[in-house]
Amino acid sequence: MKLRIFILAVILMAVNFAYGQDSEKSSIETDSAWSANQNDIKKILKHIFGSKKSNLDPIKIVQTERDFIISILPGISYNPANGVIFGVSLSASWFNGPHKTTTNSAFVSSVSYTTNSQFRLSVQNNVFFKNDEWNFQGDWRLWNYNQKTYGLGTNTPDSNEENMNFQFIRFNQNALKRIYKRWFAGIGYSLEYYNKVSTVDSNDIAIYPNYNNQYNQLHQYDSTSYLSSGFVITSALDTRDNTINPYKGVLLQSNYYNYNKVFGSSNNWQKLFVEGRAYINLRDYRNPYILAFWFMGDLALSGKAPYMSLPSIGWDKYNATGRGYIQGRFRGSSMLYAEFSNRINLSKSGLFGIVVFGNVNTFSDADTGQDLLDYLNPAVGAGIRIKFDSKSRTNLGIDYAIGKYNSSGVFLTLGEFF
Repeated sequence: MKLRIFILAVILMAVNFAYGQDSEKSSIETDSAWSANQNDIKKILKHIFGSKKSNLDPIKIVQTERDFIISILPGISYNPANGVIFGVSLSASWFNGPHKTTTNSAFVSSVSYTTNSQFRLSVQNNVFFKNDEWNFQGDWRLWNYNQKTYGLGTNTPDSNEENMNFQFIRFNQNALKRIYKRWFAGIGYSLEYYNKVSTVDSNDIAIYPNYNNQYNQLHQYDSTSYLSSGFVITSALDTRDNTINPYKGVLLQSNYYNYNKVFGSSNNWQKLFVEGRAYINLRDYRNPYILAFWFMGDLALSGKAPYMSLPSIGWDKYNATGRGYIQGRFRGSSMLYAEFSNRINLSKSGLFGIVVFGNVNTFSDADTGQDLLDYLNPAVGAGIRIKFDSKSRTNLGIDYAIGKYNSSGVFLTLGEFF
């Protein structure tokens, strides 16, 4: 009951904040004269290499009357869960209608291979059609992966560590219709397929029993392969002025998932996903100082999800939750997550900025009776922002964060973490 009251209070505050914001798109957000005075990596590289058609320029830009911008960034990076990452990221931003009445659409894709022998192909989309009459949201993945797991619940020490190998396919796609002002509602389809799942030691020798097979056998799943397939009912309130890097507004979204054997699912189960994001700019758009807030709940309703489909840190749409911990460090029947970020612009040109942030997570384990909020895992960190593309507000973010259990790491993003 306390948890329900807490979630309801968060929703009511977010709705009140949303209608306190000006939902009309400000024409200055796409004013070419303003963006021309801003500096970014793209402009610096063009200045160094000369012609924008130069084959030496690793960032290719295509601009049309819809302000269609494509950025391609090959590179090498590092993540605590992946080791050294070799890959290519592509992001796109554009408008499908008048800027004053249409939110910018965003498309992000990446392909990478890591020194931990992990292959990832991911595509995320958030597309708004003319006058925001429709909004399509998608998350598609094809991974050949390995990852550490530590059992279920919030209070899981490092000594619980087990290494898992698996193949993973995700296809989530929702279609939402604008109902009233900035309110949207719609339906979608969700599929998650895990195959060739195994738990191994440092010599790649299978370990039995393990967290995955014990849990799945208890809840009548095959331990090596399981499929979740079903429909989604979704609603959203979105007053953000930009989907890539908002300066003001809120996003309030709820998704009800119903996985069912009728759709080919291994078992029947249901969950509710709720999310709230709020952005306050304490200065003007030319020199932003942003206070950003993020709340997320991934809550079991009925039935039991298979082990790898349970809520977990770093497994959200953009793999952004839980900086300070490796992906998959915490997993449970249900999850609550909250984060605060203070984003400060350092230069009038917009090229450099800094961010300080903190987050906290809590997980439940229905099998052992551990409830949400019984234990908390906080993390704090700081980072720098370098403007990658001023017109779409895309940043290159490099953050360092620390958490409990001597956990720490460097985390990179193209855009913003939320």
